[in-house]
Amino acid sequence: MRLEHFHYIVEIARCKSMSKASKKLFITQPSLSTAIQSLEAELGFPIFKRSASGVALTDKGESMLRIAEEIVFQLEQIKELSDPDNASIVNINIAAVPVFCNALMMDLIQQLQRDYPFINLNVLELRPCKILPALIAGTADIAIGCYQPSTKQQILQEANKNGYAIEPVFHDKMICFLPRNHPLARADKVSFPELKSCGIPGALYNDHVLMDSLECITTSDAPETEIGNNAFSFTDRSSIKKAVSKGLAFATLPRLMAYDDIYVTSGMIIPVALADANLQLTMFLAYPARGNLSHASTVTLDAIRILFQKISDLFAQQDRNKKEAEMKTLNNQFLVY
Repeated sequence: MRLEHFHYIVEIARCKSMSKASKKLFITQPSLSTAIQSLEAELGFPIFKRSASGVALTDKGESMLRIAEEIVFQLEQIKELSDPDNASIVNINIAAVPVFCNALMMDLIQQLQRDYPFINLNVLELRPCKILPALIAGTADIAIGCYQPSTKQQILQEANKNGYAIEPVFHDKMICFLPRNHPLARADKVSFPELKSCGIPGALYNDHVLMDSLECITTSDAPETEIGNNAFSFTDRSSIKKAVSKGLAFATLPRLMAYDDIYVTSGMIIPVALADANLQLTMFLAYPARGNLSHASTVTLDAIRILFQKISDLFAQQDRNKKEAEMKTLNNQFLVY
């Protein structure tokens, strides 16, 4: 029995496929199959059940996996303790929805480069419906997804069935992005009827990567006719914001997409709350539920949690400041009368 055998067991269990695991382990499939067969012969019991659809752990294999995960975890910690400044580069494959990639991915990469330079992030920007399949297939090690109230239960069930934990980390809502010179941009809130008759069309995402991010918080809660007439559709994020900045359209997007956005910070686009919609979006982390995560995955997840807490605190402070300003205005009006 060799140490690499424990890595093999962990990866095959994650991928549920010899061929997929061999690619992640950078060895040929026949070599991996031979190594596992030799290990099973040495142990005297099968670790995996083979079938046309892939591989699955046997009962004893489940116990073996827990031991293997612990050993792999401890080995990674020993490597970093021995020489943290020159630790081997660790690749983390992270699947993330477009909302996160647009708003926070650069912040995450910057934070990891500063604090954990041995971590190399491979980012997969995927539709929300593709996030869990990427984990289950072994394409991603950890993931950042999103759900709305109507899809929450389905996602939780799918994750639980396949051995993944779902951790909600941020609750977002849809807001309206308006051109700075539009009359509605001065309002505290706007309604869908107002947007429908605002004189400019809505700008919508229309590509297979981004559409689900908006579908999961618009189509089920707001009739299409309420979003606007003669809507533009775009296939990238910069175009939709540019259209709004030039006064060609408005857009309904998650509030998170206003964070550190050049169009918003420069005042070219004005974010305005939606008055008559309770369009909620929950961002979540997804990762293996059992056993130990690698140290690199653990610190990456912690860094993501810190980022979301930072945004939550920022938005909460903005909301408090807005309420205080509204109260001050009301008090001044009362004093005048």
